[in-house]
This record gives sequence, C-alpha cells and structure tokens, in this order.
Amino acid sequence: MKKVLPFLLVVPLIAIPIFYLFNKKEYEIYTVKREKVEKTVYATGYVKALNEVEIKAKVAGYVLEVYKDVGESVRKGEPLARIENKPLEGKIKILETQLKNLEEKIESNSPFVRAYELKIRALREEVKELEEKLRRRKRLYEKELISKEEYETLRRKYRAKLESLKALENEFKERVEDIRRRIREVKANLEEAKEELKEYTVRSPIDGVILKKNVEIGEYVNTFMETKPLFVVGSLKRLKTYLEVDEEYSNLVKVGQEVYVSVESLKNKLFKGKVVKVHRKVDEKKKVFLVEADVKYTERVFPGTTVEGYIVVYRGKALLIPLRAVSEGSKVKVIKNGKVREVKVKLGETYGKKVEVVKGLKEGDKVVIEK
Repeated sequence: MKKVLPFLLVVPLIAIPIFYLFNKKEYEIYTVKREKVEKTVYATGYVKALNEVEIKAKVAGYVLEVYKDVGESVRKGEPLARIENKPLEGKIKILETQLKNLEEKIESNSPFVRAYELKIRALREEVKELEEKLRRRKRLYEKELISKEEYETLRRKYRAKLESLKALENEFKERVEDIRRRIREVKANLEEAKEELKEYTVRSPIDGVILKKNVEIGEYVNTFMETKPLFVVGSLKRLKTYLEVDEEYSNLVKVGQEVYVSVESLKNKLFKGKVVKVHRKVDEKKKVFLVEADVKYTERVFPGTTVEGYIVVYRGKALLIPLRAVSEGSKVKVIKNGKVREVKVKLGETYGKKVEVVKGLKEGDKVVIEK
C-alpha cells in the first residue's frame, strides 16, 4: 500500500507578492467553502405493468376480425378479436327454433291445446248427460219401474265414460309436462351454446393497454397454443420501473434511494421515485445489475416504455473548489500571509465543474484561479 503524502506542501521558492500578481488582473480569488453535493449513478431501463394478463384462445377456428393493436387502450370486457363459429351459430338457430315451437305448442290458443280442450269438453258433456240419465234411472229402478240389468248397464256405461275423461285429462297433463321438460332441456342446451359462443369473441379481462398482439385476420387458432397468447394486456394502475446499472456501482445502490427518470416521449419531464429492490446478481453479458423502483408518473406512461435516469447514491456537504483551480500534480495556488503559495491537495469526487478537496485545504482558504 502506498503511503499517504503529507496533505500540505509549501513551495516557498515560487512565492509571489500578491500585489504584483493581481496588478496583472489575470487572476481571481475563490473562497473555499462547504457546499451541498449529490452523487448519482446513470441507468437505463423500462416500465412494466405489475398486472399483466395473457389472453389465450379458448376455442378453435379462423380469426375473422381483430379490433385492437399494440399500444391501444382497452376496457374490461371490450372485444379484442372474433373467431369463426358457423357450426355453433347453426346449432343455436336450430335450438332457438325448437324452443319457439315448443313454447308455442303449449300456449292457450295453440292447435295442440285447443284440440285437447275440445275433446275434454265433449267428454265432460257426455259424462254430465249420463250422470243425469243415471240419476233418473236410479229413481225408476227403486220404484221397480225398470229392471236391475237395465240400470246396471247404464251405470257401467257412465263409469266407463268417466274413466275415459280422467284418462284424457291425464294424457293432456302428461303431454304438456313432457313439452315443458323438453323446453327446459332445450333452454339449458341453448344457454350452454350461447356461453360457448361468447368464447369466440376474445375480450379483455381488465382495464389496461395492449402490450402484445400475436394474432392476425385469417390465422387459425386453437386451445393448444399454450406458448403463444393472442394478446397480452397490462394494467396502467400499478407500474414498476426496472433500471439496469453498471456493475461497478453495485456497492453504491441501496433500497430507499431516490430515483429520477425521464421518458423520451415526454421531454422536459422528470419523474421521481424510490429504489424498492436491488438484484445483486450481475448479467454476465451486459455487465449490469437490475434495480426495481416505484416511480410516480404524473403523466400517462405505458408498460414497455424505455426510460433513462439516475439514482442518487449520496447527498451531503463537501469542500469544493473549481476544477480550473487545480494544476498538474493536484496543486492549488493559495494565498498565505499576503503571498501566493502552491499547495498539493488530495482530491475526491468531481461534481460538475467543481471537485472535492479531501486534504490540503480548509474552509475559508483563498484560492487563486487563472482567468
């Protein structure tokens, strides 16, 4: 390890009377002072949505229409594309026709209902007539004006007609109930078909923006395309900023540090945030490590947008002098006892046009700078 040189080196051989020096008016005096400084690390990166949804095909068929492209905003439930569904549409039409016919069949004025009602009404009239006739015959039989056989014959005829009426009413009831059962079945099949039909219209499950589109009109899609979603939609509500930082700064970047980023499409806008996670593993190819930041974007920024900015890794105060005050060999001209003397200093970080003095000067010293 090299030894540290004495921080103050006085060279009396070159001492110059100060009145002679400044009579030439080619110099200025700078008073050494402590100033606020910050050290930043440059980074580039991108914005990513925390909530990204891959939308895949749930049915097979040819794509008939594509409604949205990359970068366009979408609302939850909004159609993105439509897939051909002729067989299913045909099935739905058949089921709708069946349902209509069945429902019309049991309406009060339908031919089916009217036919049964006429038959039942006619039988009821016959039963009523036979009932009246049987009542009169019973009185005659009790007075022994007709034979028992004649009375029993009429009674059997009445009972047979009454049974026919009950059978017809039951038959009508059963047939109506059977039609209603079939209506329920057709309705269930129709509802199922219509639910399936919905799958042929690809919709966005969230509010957001289209990040990727992997489908075109005329393309055949199916449910086996697991590795290739039709669309990727990202929410704009929660965004995360990822920054790539050179590996040499890995020991400087920490969680909680301030971040300032800019977006090319929004010039003169600087967005503030904070480091929330530092990935210490270095990318061997790029020689960078990844930093996650929560940035408050006051303008609309889309997922996938590239950004550049800087991370504030240090803030404090430092003893600063202008860079042009330092000559070769880290030497500075300082006024001592009315004369200019050359002093060797130890320098630290550079901040714009100024440099930090670690050793060799103190606050209040007067430094001579050539104009």
